[in-house]
Amino acid sequence: MTSTNAVLEELARSLRDRRDSSALRRAALEWAVRWTRAVDGAFLVRESEGWRCQEALHDPLFWERDWELPERADPSGWWDRENIRFLAIPLREGLEWLGMREPDPAIPTDRQIGSAAGLLIGLALEAARDREAYASFFSTAVHELRLPMTSIKGYADLLAKGIAGPLTDPQRRFVEIIRSNIDRLAGLVNDLLEYSRIETGRLRMHWESISLREILQEALQRMRAEMEGRGHRVEVDLPGDLPMVASDRERLISILSKVLDNAAKYTPPGGEIRIRAVWTGEAVLCEITDSGIGISPEDQARLFTPFWRSEDPRVREIPGFGLSLAVARGLLQAMGGGIEIESALGQGTRVRIRLPAAQESQW
Repeated sequence: MTSTNAVLEELARSLRDRRDSSALRRAALEWAVRWTRAVDGAFLVRESEGWRCQEALHDPLFWERDWELPERADPSGWWDRENIRFLAIPLREGLEWLGMREPDPAIPTDRQIGSAAGLLIGLALEAARDREAYASFFSTAVHELRLPMTSIKGYADLLAKGIAGPLTDPQRRFVEIIRSNIDRLAGLVNDLLEYSRIETGRLRMHWESISLREILQEALQRMRAEMEGRGHRVEVDLPGDLPMVASDRERLISILSKVLDNAAKYTPPGGEIRIRAVWTGEAVLCEITDSGIGISPEDQARLFTPFWRSEDPRVREIPGFGLSLAVARGLLQAMGGGIEIESALGQGTRVRIRLPAAQESQW
């Protein structure tokens, strides 16, 4: 492997999994300082009054000054000014400059590395900007949806209690339909918000040492009415010596509820749903198996794609937004766990959820 490839691979590893633009800039700065053995680094961004420091490593005050930098980069992507070496970062709308203070003069300015690094960092920043724009949209949409939802649900509850007078049986059914659809819309709004947090790296976990048995009971309680209404047989097999898991309580309940909801929706009346868990020595493995319609290999390849739903008519006839599994996987990955799905058409589906065990030292 050439030294050029090694340097760029190190940069790629540094940028991987950084979701927001600030974290990307800092990772790029740390990489550039290591590469050039500079004493400090900063990102300079064009604003209306000139070039201003957007992100700095060690000495922000040094970089908070007026800089005279070119609006365009030459083909090499470099600009030298006294003891500062700048690397151009191309973006859709102009440039940003990555500055390295007092780089080691023994390390040459490699044109190939510089051009490739600038492009790689620029692409990562553009992707982060797109995610941040989506996050802003989702946050606004969630806020605008929650206000009327709260009002509709409140008035529906008042009607159900007879505050405006007794209801006839048809009127009561209509109110229940309103409440049911508001609950469904609330689930979508919460999933949109979680998806936005996952995509932008703004997810904040509330870690606890949790009993999987207790969490599973709460998730099953949420799904009990639907499962009983469809006559599903539910079998639970949890050993008594399962270790506690390290997780966010409400989010783990949400994850299990999403998986159980899918199992219930796509399992015909009278079918089976089996839940078991084992300790592998490294993680707690929870399996939820149903006797439902199953999933084709082609659809399995796209199951975790946000907002995607199968073209299978049996799936299309059931309401859904195609977001729950994407959110579940994102949350589990943030917890240090994972999710896998095995299925075959007409033979049911097995969802395998991996959860990290809680360590006493964590608490």
